[in-house]
Amino acid sequence: MSLSSNLSASFESYVETVMQTYDAVGIAVAVVDREGPVWERFFGYRDQALKLPIDRDTIFGLASVTKSFTCLAVLQLAQQGKIDLDAPVSRYIPAFQNAHREKPVLVRHLMSHTGSFWPVQRKTVEPLARKMGLWNHDIDLAYSVPFSQASVQEVCADLDAQETPLGNPGEYLSYSNDSFGLLSDIIRTQGGEDTYAGYMKKHVLRPLDMSRSGCGFLPPAADSNAAVLYEERDGRLLATRDYHDNAFVMMGGGAMKSTVRDMEKYLQLYLRQGVPLLSPDSFRRMTASYASYRPKTGYGYGLSAGALAGHPVFGHGGSLTGVSSAISFCPDAGYGVVVLCNTTGVPATSIAEAAMLWCLGREPRPEEPAPCAPWPLPLQQKACGRYVSAEDSTIEISMNDGKMEVFSSGKSRPYRFSEPGVLFLQSKMTWSDLTLFSNPQKEIFAVRYGGRMLKKESS
Repeated sequence: MSLSSNLSASFESYVETVMQTYDAVGIAVAVVDREGPVWERFFGYRDQALKLPIDRDTIFGLASVTKSFTCLAVLQLAQQGKIDLDAPVSRYIPAFQNAHREKPVLVRHLMSHTGSFWPVQRKTVEPLARKMGLWNHDIDLAYSVPFSQASVQEVCADLDAQETPLGNPGEYLSYSNDSFGLLSDIIRTQGGEDTYAGYMKKHVLRPLDMSRSGCGFLPPAADSNAAVLYEERDGRLLATRDYHDNAFVMMGGGAMKSTVRDMEKYLQLYLRQGVPLLSPDSFRRMTASYASYRPKTGYGYGLSAGALAGHPVFGHGGSLTGVSSAISFCPDAGYGVVVLCNTTGVPATSIAEAAMLWCLGREPRPEEPAPCAPWPLPLQQKACGRYVSAEDSTIEISMNDGKMEVFSSGKSRPYRFSEPGVLFLQSKMTWSDLTLFSNPQKEIFAVRYGGRMLKKESS
């Protein structure tokens, strides 16, 4: 298969504009079909100070793209009869008490972010490791059994402490790293390996010959061909090789690291409908849509499920310190895309979307949301208020001289109205959806922004 050469320059120009706009240090983009690589380009550097280039074997963090690996592993174990997706989570994790809920959270709810959990404060590896006396660079926490055992206790305690759940399990989607943390512990206890990282290495990465991929923190930090991690803080671009930075305590939500070469093999797995690791039925289950995620986009098991140019397209993005990543694949057209970047806050998912549009013969520029009529004034007034999450993000909506204003984490944001109850906030080159949610009394109780539900504060 070949891509339109007429659109190549347009796509590369788009990537270069993204790099300039977001001060990205290095970006790798690859397109693959069922037979192998179709197109690869490497922009910028893996190490800016030394001017070291990126190649197919440069290691990057994947962040939340890891979630697709986690659901793949759960489905593997379900095929073997070791996990029942319809079983209560408490069957596999006794520390999870299902507290304050009338109905049980099931394994499949975790896989689609529908476990009825409000966002909780992020638990990162360093504080827990220090408390346990494990914080030194001779121990790789991804492969530490005591650390795995302690981390699930911490996460379960936080989730069980929510006295007012987000509806019933399966009712609402709210993006949850903690849910995928629990899945990683189910894989650890039911998969026959000591750790989640050990299971992934033996049962997913090795069978796919992804030899430079893994969940460990220490190998990429010591690897001469691993990306330096860049993030702007207080107006300065900081560089680090510490892959622990802001890492979640449980590995299933964002611990995987990989390369272009390895991720091409991973995407080919999905273009072949899961063969050889998944059955056709498991692949269908993974790519089905179980909940609304964003306008015209649902969420399956560890993958978003949407459409481009009339074709079903699946994927995921990720963000961490020095990580912006995305995958996208379209089995109908036979193309997959991977985008890896070593700078925080770069819209890798937009680059992946542009690349997939190119694969489908369309202009490689993500479409902006179409301007729509303003919401009815009563709805604008009802939406006013402050919405908060334990992850320290806020949305504030107010009226000023008859015009609605929206602030995200204290910053005024340009926006466009969409259908009633939905609008899009602009940030540089991207648009992020915000959706209102009402209770049976028709009172707005939350907004979903960035995939996460933020609760409305009482007046």
